[in-house]
Amino acid sequence: FPVTIGNVTLLTFAFLNAAIGQLYNSFSEQEIRDYLMVKDMQPHDLELLKRVVDTAKQYFADPKKFDQAMRQALEDFNNEG
Repeated sequence: FPVTIGNVTLLTFAFLNAAIGQLYNSFSEQEIRDYLMVKDMQPHDLELLKRVVDTAKQYFADPKKFDQAMRQALEDFNNEG
């Protein structure tokens, strides 16, 4: 299934996560690569997509561990200020 992002002027992490990242909850990386084709994306949007995919794979590999790490990072950040 081709995903064409041709005339889009602004892509956000949230949009790509909802549109692509959530697929990693239901399908293997190989299935996604086999059936999804991204076309007409600007280089900076491809980099954003890579970050979304990397984050999704980390999250869905171990959601509890990922959530704990995020909570700890936020706690550390709040304690610094």
